[in-house]
Amino acid sequence: MVLVFVGTLDQVHIGVFEAENRYFKSFFLFFTPPHTDLRIPWFPGGYIVGGLLLVNLIAAHIARFKLSWKKAGILLLHSGLILLLVGQLFADLFVDLESQLRLDQGQTKNYSESLYYDELAVIDTTDPDSDRVISIPDSRLYHGSKIDLPVDALQVVVNEYYSNSALINQNQLPSTNYPHLRVGPMAVAVQLEKTYKENERNLPSAGVSIFQNGQLIGTWSLAAAFPRPVSFQVGGKSYQIVLRPKRFYKPFAVQLLQFRHDRYAGTDVAKNFSSRVRLLDPSKHEDRELLIFMNNPLRYRGYTFYQAGFDNNDTTTVLQVAQNPSWLVPYISCGLIVVGMLFQFGMHLFSFVKRRVIA
Repeated sequence: MVLVFVGTLDQVHIGVFEAENRYFKSFFLFFTPPHTDLRIPWFPGGYIVGGLLLVNLIAAHIARFKLSWKKAGILLLHSGLILLLVGQLFADLFVDLESQLRLDQGQTKNYSESLYYDELAVIDTTDPDSDRVISIPDSRLYHGSKIDLPVDALQVVVNEYYSNSALINQNQLPSTNYPHLRVGPMAVAVQLEKTYKENERNLPSAGVSIFQNGQLIGTWSLAAAFPRPVSFQVGGKSYQIVLRPKRFYKPFAVQLLQFRHDRYAGTDVAKNFSSRVRLLDPSKHEDRELLIFMNNPLRYRGYTFYQAGFDNNDTTTVLQVAQNPSWLVPYISCGLIVVGMLFQFGMHLFSFVKRRVIA
């Protein structure tokens, strides 16, 4: 009760997504004293509370319930509840986060991008046919962090990191000593407070250095608001480094053929949004055209693509991408709970009616 109450109230300040991760998709709630990096656990999170509820429910059945027709309804009801808890845990731990696929007309992509998380990507572009991507999650990026890469004895050192930033002209700095990162000839990144608004996204910036066996290769400033890769050479190999939204690669590609934004005649009121796409999957010999529109998503290989929005004067489509292999579990769970309740209350009703008839 305390966890749900506090987590619900805090949604006003940190948003639904952050509240879910902080309170319900965690083992502990942490307190961070001002001006420190300490994380002190002070209350159990959703995983511990849910796990204890699950253990308690199973233990109650083992210790107190006996298999009989009279208890069949309760057994079905509790089985549905256990399945619901386990299914949600599985979805949280092993399913890709919801992401978006932005496509310009004619563009083809085999990846979607996270709405909330970023990555520092080091890309080996030496092979002309394929790239090797090493992704460093934003959770490992902070001032002073050192990350060893599994190629060519490379090491990334984070000299500075802003979890949220804005790009401004150098002339707009309050003073020459104001903290900033230079990301272009005239553009600099300045730190902002982290945002939790649903309609805003944090845009991190970082100053990083690449070392090989302790020797400095180069130092660069990168910004997610300007995700242009920086190229460098190491031992005859070509590399790129870029700070960008976290990518989720798919075993297939999607190409946007046409996006349509239909309006009612004589008005600007939207009538229909639709994306005609081409699905390309050589491993499955798939090469076909499909139409994605409202309430008619594309479902393929465990992924679901929904029409979510558009941009750039109707030349760019925005598709919401979801992956949840356990999507049937809530339906099965609710079905078991309903059947269990009907069975349990039905038996009591039958016994009650039977006693009245005999009386």
